[in-house]
Amino acid sequence: MTDSTTGEGPAGGRRIPWRRDFNLLWSASATTQLGSMNAMLAAPLLALSLTGSPVFAGWVTAAGTLPRILLALPVGALVDYMDRRHVMIVSLLARGLLATLLTVGVFASMPEHVVLPLVAAAQGVCLVFFTTAETTVVPRLVPREHLPGAMAKNEARVHAAALLGRPLGGLLFDLHRALAFALDALTSFLSVLALLGMAKDRLAPHADRLRARRLAADLRAGFAFLRKERFLVRVLLVCALANFFFQTLGLVLMLLAHQQRLPSLVIGCLIAATGFGGVLGSFTAPRLQNRVSTQVVIVLCVWMWVGLTTAVALVDHGSLLYVAVVLPLAWGGIGFTGAHINVALAVYQADVVPKELLGRVTGAGRFFSGGAVPLGALAGGYVIAEFGTAGALGLVAVVVGLLAVALSFMVTSLRHELGRLARAVVSRPRRRGRKGAAVGTPARSEPAEPVAEPSPPPPLQQPDLILSGRG
Repeated sequence: MTDSTTGEGPAGGRRIPWRRDFNLLWSASATTQLGSMNAMLAAPLLALSLTGSPVFAGWVTAAGTLPRILLALPVGALVDYMDRRHVMIVSLLARGLLATLLTVGVFASMPEHVVLPLVAAAQGVCLVFFTTAETTVVPRLVPREHLPGAMAKNEARVHAAALLGRPLGGLLFDLHRALAFALDALTSFLSVLALLGMAKDRLAPHADRLRARRLAADLRAGFAFLRKERFLVRVLLVCALANFFFQTLGLVLMLLAHQQRLPSLVIGCLIAATGFGGVLGSFTAPRLQNRVSTQVVIVLCVWMWVGLTTAVALVDHGSLLYVAVVLPLAWGGIGFTGAHINVALAVYQADVVPKELLGRVTGAGRFFSGGAVPLGALAGGYVIAEFGTAGALGLVAVVVGLLAVALSFMVTSLRHELGRLARAVVSRPRRRGRKGAAVGTPARSEPAEPVAEPSPPPPLQQPDLILSGRG
């Protein structure tokens, strides 16, 4: 790397420019997500307080969620042609203005039941542009050797925002119905100030201008790459199905806690266990990523899901101990392992996806894995009504087990990786010779140089969710 990239002057001691830009980007994203999480909880609460209709509250929630599903693919293609810094700044400015409009409307007693769904939908569109552009910026800013740590820091940000933003939204809404939306506007404008401090040179578009006729062709190019990168497609499919069925598990937790007549605050804390587990997983993910290949990390995490869902399905769930301890621990464990998958998948994509296709591939991944979340939430109620809580938990465990078996057979490199680890354990010296050297190895006065971990294999010669713990 040149000095212009690393920022290491001849005398050293200066901060590395990419770290400064990454920290500014991380701060802007964290602030934005905190504000959006608190507003996402306050919006349906406002809908219920205005009309008392859960149907209207559902429409408000869907208005903010559907753009992130329907627009993920085209926005991913558009971002590849745009200056990502400008995309993020304009998106946040628009989001802040919309939140300000809603705040004024609540204070002025405007017909919020008309404005609320429209503002929620428009803010959802802004959030699609911002998150897609932000995801594609990170691999362009951060050197490869620091990428696992950067992705883990981003993953911790997502879970921490969910952990703090939702209780904060409920608290502000109790104080005044407009405060949560005022905070959303404030966080958006503060994030813009952080983005204005970033350098511009590495965030330029890959193409000079967008040609509308090529947009469909560009989308096909993203899908064509995914068809070749089979491992990435398989992991995205596993994450999508897991996201779908894990919504049933969360609904069971809420239902059983309600049957135990636990306070709403306690129920909220139990649901937030997945965010707490995600934060912990974000701190441990880089260490595991540096020791084990990406493919093995993802497969092992899916098998951990099997153990957690099986334990939840087999333990008697009629007691308060089960609701207050077993389910939250399993829910938090799912978030913990999900953070590892998200980090591994993000690093894998940064390694194998060309940067000019990263927006399209990211959009496709979010379309499939993120789209499963609202569908799973909708189907979870029908599953519980049909099979009961015990049957629903058993169904989730069986599906996750099948996913783990299928993914293990699909990953051809898993057998070689586990074999390498086993040979390393077997060949470890067990007794010493007269001079203190291991039998069968030459005596040395200093430890051997560590063997470098092989880089992820290229597509097809041999994965992050985008589980979206992010969903």
